[in-house]
Amino acid sequence: MLRRLQKGVPRWLRTARWHASDTAWHANWRAIRAAATPWARPHYERARAKLFGAQDHGGPATVISRERLDAWLREAAPPGVPFDAVVLDSAGLRARFGDGPMERRSLHMHGKLRMTHRAIPSPSVLVIALFSDVAADYFVESMAAEVAGQVNEEYGKDLAFADTQAAVPVLLKEVATAAGLGTIGKNALFFSRRFGFNCKLNVVFLNAPVDRYDPTPTTAEWKLPDCSTCNLCVEACPVGAFDDYVITRTESCDRLISGDFFGPRRDHMCRACITRCPVSNDVLKLQRSEGVPKRVFWDNEAQMSLVADLFMYRPSFLVWLLQRFYYGSELPGRDTDKKKGYGESLSAAVTTSEKTRDGWRLAARRRR
Repeated sequence: MLRRLQKGVPRWLRTARWHASDTAWHANWRAIRAAATPWARPHYERARAKLFGAQDHGGPATVISRERLDAWLREAAPPGVPFDAVVLDSAGLRARFGDGPMERRSLHMHGKLRMTHRAIPSPSVLVIALFSDVAADYFVESMAAEVAGQVNEEYGKDLAFADTQAAVPVLLKEVATAAGLGTIGKNALFFSRRFGFNCKLNVVFLNAPVDRYDPTPTTAEWKLPDCSTCNLCVEACPVGAFDDYVITRTESCDRLISGDFFGPRRDHMCRACITRCPVSNDVLKLQRSEGVPKRVFWDNEAQMSLVADLFMYRPSFLVWLLQRFYYGSELPGRDTDKKKGYGESLSAAVTTSEKTRDGWRLAARRRR
């Protein structure tokens, strides 16, 4: 009995230390969000003003060709990687799910205000779900930015804005659910109708009508039905961040991701809730059987393209730097003693190749 207690004491102490640290982490980010509150509303309004201000640029006669949109989507997508996309009349999208909030305050970082589908001011919206079996948004962000650039080149400046490229804050998973591309799982993540949890989302705001829209969904169902009798993702989360379709401990999830993504396991991140989902895994196996390539990252080299493509558009570089050198938290019951040094982390972050998103974008530009 005494020997068992002696063996358990280090583990108990490590768990207690982690929980104490996690409590301090929560208090830290709550204070940051409180300090950022006066900034959040003006920043949100300035971002939305881009969409309102651009509506006159194309003129009343401008109508965007759906055929051209579809062609630009195919050209901008990474080679061999499938995607799902819809183009909807924003008026119909805004009416989905009845009354509700126009925006929500994020629990991540400093707590940006983000538009829900009810607040989209542009006449049309393109919603994209790109297959992705790694935790990287850069490919779909680039894809959306490429399509927006083609629209502006063809029809006039500032007629289209990609979500991340233009720093327009939008709640992507809610917009995608309202657009009929999928539902929300018990882990509070978006579950694509084609790719399960293995996807990334983006939106292109179109400040002109499109000559052909997809039908606006009419169903009011937003929860993934398979989750009703399953709790595997909730049990798999190492920090107990969510339950019953709602994430309640966002700061703990952020902290864990920071530790894995920017620390000793930067090429993995967490994704425990995703990889444990049997429904999503079945969808992934189906995609693999249909020849979808496995996306491989060497220490997440796409960081270089993130710096090159996105930081010129949004003021998140300092946040990224803070995370880059925050070597994260231990998991309860897991030691993280092999941490990268500053030099090693930075050198890994600026490694790139033709397999990264920028390589795909440059190849697409060369074809044109």
